[in-house]
Amino acid sequence: MDVKLGEIVYCNLKIKHNKRTHELNKVVYKKTDGFYYNKRILDDFNIKEKVLVCSVEVISRLGFESKSKGFTEVKASNEKRNKITGAYE
Repeated sequence: MDVKLGEIVYCNLKIKHNKRTHELNKVVYKKTDGFYYNKRILDDFNIKEKVLVCSVEVISRLGFESKSKGFTEVKASNEKRNKITGAYE
């Protein structure tokens, strides 16, 4: 199946490292540059660098990364807290 650029999928991956192929089952993958790097998963294969993705078998599509900047801005609250109970007044 075709995965679009920036799409996040839950899938089975076939990766290639040093002329050997490995299968990773049930992992989350975001297509950016055709490489995969998740240190926790690749440590089982003693791989320390990013690896080339050969094929992707999509189990489910999770969507795209959020491009919105609305969640990164912080707005100060004008509410006062009660010093004894800690509740807002």
